[in-house]
Amino acid sequence: MGYRARLARDLERWIAAGWVEASHRPAILGDVAAQPGRWNAAGALAILGATLLAMSALSFVAANWDAMPRLLRFATIILALWASLLGAGRAFDRKAPVIGHALALLGAALFGAAIMLTAQTFNLTSFRNTAVLIWAVAAGGIALTLPSRPVLILATGLGALWAGLEALNPYAPGAAVWAYLPVWGVTAVLAHRIGSRVALNLLAPALFLWIAHLLWTQAAADRIGELEAFSAAILIAAKIGLIAAWGRDRGIDGGGILAGWGVALAVLGAHLLQWPLDETTLNDAGSGSGLYVAIAVVSLLVIAAIAWRRVADGTASRNAALTYLAAGLVAASIPWLVEAATPGGLIAVRILVGAVFYALCVAMIVQGTRPGQSLVGGIGISGFVLQTLYVYAETFSGLLDTALFFLVGGAILFLLSLGMLRLRRMRAAALPAVDSEDAS
Repeated sequence: MGYRARLARDLERWIAAGWVEASHRPAILGDVAAQPGRWNAAGALAILGATLLAMSALSFVAANWDAMPRLLRFATIILALWASLLGAGRAFDRKAPVIGHALALLGAALFGAAIMLTAQTFNLTSFRNTAVLIWAVAAGGIALTLPSRPVLILATGLGALWAGLEALNPYAPGAAVWAYLPVWGVTAVLAHRIGSRVALNLLAPALFLWIAHLLWTQAAADRIGELEAFSAAILIAAKIGLIAAWGRDRGIDGGGILAGWGVALAVLGAHLLQWPLDETTLNDAGSGSGLYVAIAVVSLLVIAAIAWRRVADGTASRNAALTYLAAGLVAASIPWLVEAATPGGLIAVRILVGAVFYALCVAMIVQGTRPGQSLVGGIGISGFVLQTLYVYAETFSGLLDTALFFLVGGAILFLLSLGMLRLRRMRAAALPAVDSEDAS
């Protein structure tokens, strides 16, 4: 059943209960009908058709490139480009958005084909990465003008592709990689304005991949240790996640998406941080670089400020804020702890990391019982299960046979799930009732 059908059914029940006035029913349904439609089969087929048409045009021109005069080459691409864009505008004017989006996507794809074939004509091999950036800018302009979410998704992917090409380009200066930040920011603004959650979900991992690449290049240049780079990535992801969560609490569209990605990656990174903590890390802990100290201090200050700001706003508990800060301190201290540890004392560092990680997951599970914070609880449960599997495997994998290993592991996880469900119910029951005025 679609959303509008469910809403119509629920409205009848709410009207019968006296929660909604019957006179408001047409206005509510009319407002929902005026909103952009969700993804459907017709739209998917139209988008796929536009993609195939773009590939057909590109293949035809490329196959006959040498036999076609230059003027005819450009005329073929330009006419197809403008026909697609004009057709898209006409389709939107006639209230046919499915066809409009498909033609707009075809036009954006043909623009890229025109740029690439132009570069091929004049043998501009060094221009290819910049051509992708121009293509992304043009697609973003088309998406904003119409507006069109599918075209914006294409522009988002092209922007990330350009950043990846520049990152892998050995002749690109360091400033070229930093240029992705304004591209990312402009695309994020467009995604917010057009309301494309898909584009926002593409932008979030693209940002964290970009950050990971920067840290990797700094480690490769010996400006930061490898273990420091790992810890820095965790701190930066946690910092961005908390900032985005704070923005989400203030109604900033897309804040929840970025917060979810940031927190999930920070938790996953904190879990994976335990894996390299063995005897080999004692030789290359790499602690004390100035770059890492700056990243760690700034990140911890931001985490502390945002955590306590959310406590003051009532969107987070004091215990959760203290746990987040403690986890950040431990993550920041890992390079120094590993460097100071003796070969036999490294186990103490691993136990400390595991204990703090468990406390972090429990705090997130409890935080997830608050209204609108179920994603935090889900990430906490996932982290708790991952950590339990890790500890169980590290402890008993060599002591139990396969069948008994999985039997005991399954029983442990089942009991843990029951305990966490009970904890969430107790926490939810302890929360004071919130009426509609307070919730707003």
